[in-house]
Amino acid sequence: MDATRHKESIADTFDRAAAVFDRSPVDFFTPLGERLVARAELRPGDRILDIGCGRGSCLFPAREAVGPDGFVTGIDIAPAMVRHTGAEALERGWNNVTVRQMDAEEPEFAPESFDVVLGGFSVMHLPGAPATLGAYLQMLAPGGRLVYSDLVDEDGLPPFVPPDAFAVLAPHFPPGPDPRERGRAPWSESATSITSALIRLGFEQVTVAEEIHEMAVASGDDWITWSMSTGLRAAWDELRGAEATAAREAIGTVFERLRGPDGRIVLPVPVRFVHTRRPPESRNLAEER
Repeated sequence: MDATRHKESIADTFDRAAAVFDRSPVDFFTPLGERLVARAELRPGDRILDIGCGRGSCLFPAREAVGPDGFVTGIDIAPAMVRHTGAEALERGWNNVTVRQMDAEEPEFAPESFDVVLGGFSVMHLPGAPATLGAYLQMLAPGGRLVYSDLVDEDGLPPFVPPDAFAVLAPHFPPGPDPRERGRAPWSESATSITSALIRLGFEQVTVAEEIHEMAVASGDDWITWSMSTGLRAAWDELRGAEATAAREAIGTVFERLRGPDGRIVLPVPVRFVHTRRPPESRNLAEER
């Protein structure tokens, strides 16, 4: 995969998605952003960096957690995400929230700038990961934490994308990286591989936990609206007229087959939460002796 093309594709897709991102009837990014922040155990006054902040699903709960004495910075590669999220922070009257356009693989912050670095479903989009996560080690204060969420995929496909629905969209993705390639990175396949990768970078005390998020979808149409907030948008944006109508009808049929006896459509989505930290300074000094 060409890293430059990958980043350009990601930036373009999420730039076009920004206005509607996480604004559908389907609850996913917001509750899971809140869950990530809860797992990070932020404290009042903490300095937080949120990489790939999107529309603030982690950023805003983080600000609530650190309060007026903390500071929260969000970065995103998509300019429209930055504009929308920055504007919302201003509307909320938060003067200790900053949102900047930045490539998360080339962070521009001084050493020891943050107590916690968060990543809500963003690390999985970094083509240089895990190596590029090493840059954040030095940006953390000694003992500072990196906490991020990821998806548990089946052959590169997250469980919120039924295979039959993906089959409808697959022929319409524009030329570029395979959309399933993100979910096939060997380093993030298991708790063991993630732990090994982060330890090699200099992190310590790695914990990897999985939880099931029950994603309730009222209909295929609701799922389609929600999918506009994901990389699937790249395929939808290529569809026009009769082709788009046919795709919508086919996906509607897929989701009706998933409707349970109680009338509900629920997709169980395994989510992986990774928590690690920079070693405290005292430990580093002890090792040097």
